[in-house]
Amino acid sequence: MRYTLTFFLVIATALSFAQSFYQLENSDIPDDGTSIMFEMNVSGLPTTIDGDFGLESVCFNINHTWDSDIDVLLIAPDGSSFVLVSGVGWAAVNFENTCFNSFADVFISDGIGPFTGEWKPIGDMGAVNNGQNPNGIWKLYVYDTWAFADAGFMIDWSITFGDNPAIPFPFYSSNLPIVKINTLGAIMNEPKTEANFYIIDGGMGATNIPSDTNYAFEGKILVELQGFSGPYYPKKNYDFDIVDDAGLEYDTVLLGLPSENDFILKAEYLDYSLMKNAITYEMYRKMGRYAPRTKYCEVMVNGEYKGVYSLTEKIKRDENRVDIAQLNPEDISGEELTGGYIFEINENFTPNDWESDYLPINYASCGLPVAYKMVYPRVEEIQPEQLDYIVAYVDSFEDALYGDEFLDEANGYRNFISVKSFVDFLITNEFSANYDSYGRSTFLYKDKNGEINIGPAWDYDRAFAPWDVSGWVWENTHPAWPFPFWWDRLQDDEEWRNEVYCRYNDVRQHILTDENITAFIDSVDAYIGDAAARNFLKWQELGVGDPEYFVTELRDFIDARLNWMDITLAADFVPAPDASFTITELGALTYAFTPVTANADYLWDFGDGIQSTEENPTHTFSGTGDYIVSLTVNKYYGCIGNSYEMFQANVSTADMSLDGITIFPNPATDFIQIGSNNNVVINETALFTVEGKYIETIITTTSNGIVINLKNVAAGTYLLKIKSGETLINYPFIKY
Repeated sequence: MRYTLTFFLVIATALSFAQSFYQLENSDIPDDGTSIMFEMNVSGLPTTIDGDFGLESVCFNINHTWDSDIDVLLIAPDGSSFVLVSGVGWAAVNFENTCFNSFADVFISDGIGPFTGEWKPIGDMGAVNNGQNPNGIWKLYVYDTWAFADAGFMIDWSITFGDNPAIPFPFYSSNLPIVKINTLGAIMNEPKTEANFYIIDGGMGATNIPSDTNYAFEGKILVELQGFSGPYYPKKNYDFDIVDDAGLEYDTVLLGLPSENDFILKAEYLDYSLMKNAITYEMYRKMGRYAPRTKYCEVMVNGEYKGVYSLTEKIKRDENRVDIAQLNPEDISGEELTGGYIFEINENFTPNDWESDYLPINYASCGLPVAYKMVYPRVEEIQPEQLDYIVAYVDSFEDALYGDEFLDEANGYRNFISVKSFVDFLITNEFSANYDSYGRSTFLYKDKNGEINIGPAWDYDRAFAPWDVSGWVWENTHPAWPFPFWWDRLQDDEEWRNEVYCRYNDVRQHILTDENITAFIDSVDAYIGDAAARNFLKWQELGVGDPEYFVTELRDFIDARLNWMDITLAADFVPAPDASFTITELGALTYAFTPVTANADYLWDFGDGIQSTEENPTHTFSGTGDYIVSLTVNKYYGCIGNSYEMFQANVSTADMSLDGITIFPNPATDFIQIGSNNNVVINETALFTVEGKYIETIITTTSNGIVINLKNVAAGTYLLKIKSGETLINYPFIKY
């Protein structure tokens, strides 16, 4: 039952003027995942609220058995809004005579419930004092974020206007793009809310103004809160889809990111440097892997400044993101069933799509199974045969890795995964000391006819924690998140340890260099520095008075962490492979090349502009001469050896003549002639390039032998193939 009683109170003194509006509600707050809106009609006020006269305070009484489940927003008649409470108080009970004004001493997010008295709201109360007409319908939006758990009851609320109003946050311009989201209500965890979406971006070096209407992009989105813990922080993440007027998704370019329709605005709320995700993704991409691309921007929601965000690509199947085959509903057998799939290890207390048969290595502390969830196709869309297939494939990998024959060439774990992707993922997580990974926020994918790849890298805002630079994350684990046994078991494979050492050593010299890291941090810091200061002025409850302190802290941590990894991995030293090789003459300027080191990656350079990645290539030179032949051997995914040899390619005397046959002249110009005595029969004659391409030309038999017309043949080196009985002559010559 809901009862509503509204009245207003006017208080005037010689020093101030205030007018309050009160409403009795006595209404249940839904606990089924839906929100409720309480409306109040305000009238009799001046037609403008601003920095001279405007909203001063908001008060309410709410009974609830778990305060942090409650979100409360105030929405003005023009649609501008701000957050009063969200995720505060943890398990405290009730809000009793709780009032909010911008001049209170303490942010409610810093308080301890139950809450009573005066508090600073989470949001910017001044956002509604924007020059609008306050007379009209004001709305109090209330949302119980944890459905079917705790009961709530709305008793009453009031709003007060006066000549000591909240001042709007001072956001006048930015060198970053500005993103504006305007909704008809609050943005919830789900379902998605329709909103208007605008981007103001004059390009690099431009000054962007929030009031500008010359938009780089203007359209509609469907938006919701993003993340497991993110919705409970004052500064929210937003997950949104670009849609047309009919609500249908369409792809478009935003801030230069490849065309798509799914994006996330990451708040980076817990990252006081605002660049932990950006630097990790950048280094991961430099390692040759896909990681979400990001663009910095400043965000406003319903007129309220929200701070610095990263516009981030959402992980999904796409040729510019996770580039795997599309899996259609009819793909339930054969080759089509084998991919593509994207799934994740993510313990977020929602139903698991399946669980590992093996307990995590930290089960004693977390008490949870390793949880798998489908990303593509979504579990509500995947066919039973498809889910059975990917579950069985992952089970087979885990069985092979856990089993006694895990190193077996035919049945071992390497038959099921891309080992190189696992090596890169480990290095990335360990370089960043990301304890939120391995057991959470860990994506994997499998393409058609392919192996399991781990990645893309995701969610590093809690990484780079400065208090301890030592220790392997995969070994120490996070006590709450279930870490699969994989990483512990992989250490039993000497080849795996060699690969980790070699790959780390390689990327440390070329990617994770001190110079690269310093240059990236410097460039980001210079770009977002002014905006970062504004961001932390907005979110004062974080206590970040000097953002540069945390940028320096990040620099120092990375330097110390990489130094620890350098020293620790040195114990697994692997020497550079022997890159020497042998050369065997095969005839007709053709040679076989054989490396001393087997089972590696190879790059041959024959010194004539031709290269090969084969282990044992053969190569035909275009002519005689001296060539520098070099070989690069990459063993264990990063240990590299190099060698070269000055080599002289000559025409073999075995190829130049056969008893009874003469060939002249060489070099030739217009003709070349083949002569033979009466005891030799020439059965076939043909002309080829050194690459083996047949050249059509005029061949004439005369009393003096065979004449080959070269007038229409381009200058270069050719092979003359002559067959006599079972004998084949390959004769190289030069055409001028």
